[in-house]
Amino acid sequence: MEKEKLRQRAITRLQVLATKEERQAQIERIYEQFFRSDSWKTAKSIGVTMATPFEFPTALVIQRALEAEKRVAVPKSLPKGEMVFHWITSDSSFYTTNFGVDEPAHDAVAESHELDLLIVPGLVFNRAGYRIGFGGGYYDRYLAEYTGKTCSFVFAEQLMEEWQTESFDQPIQQLFLA
Repeated sequence: MEKEKLRQRAITRLQVLATKEERQAQIERIYEQFFRSDSWKTAKSIGVTMATPFEFPTALVIQRALEAEKRVAVPKSLPKGEMVFHWITSDSSFYTTNFGVDEPAHDAVAESHELDLLIVPGLVFNRAGYRIGFGGGYYDRYLAEYTGKTCSFVFAEQLMEEWQTESFDQPIQQLFLA
């Protein structure tokens, strides 16, 4: 199945899941796994997106990281499919992009080698750790040069095996599933 059809199917599934009670139970199971993991415990710095309403919510990760005195960086998208992470604090301000994503309103650049753990969003995942995102290639380009640990939070509705990876796809090292 082509990636665009899978993206649309995944967005529909996530939008439906966002209205169901079992979503919160899945979120709690994923958080429980993540906050017990070595990835979380050993990371001194984390890169994470500000989630849109139907994506896995990341606000608690950001809050707990800041409370634990971990450094947190949030990405900004740039022209030509590039992405740069910026350090944030509990009082950072954000603006909403045309894509509906909140990005930091300041320029405190976090170099990729400064991030111990990158929490990578996606729409579709397979069990081997490959993902389909929103189609801009931002994360695949970033991950091609990134050397730290990677993980993703995955609802059961996002697992689909019937697609082919491409040469530029970058696998995620650890999936937290519910």
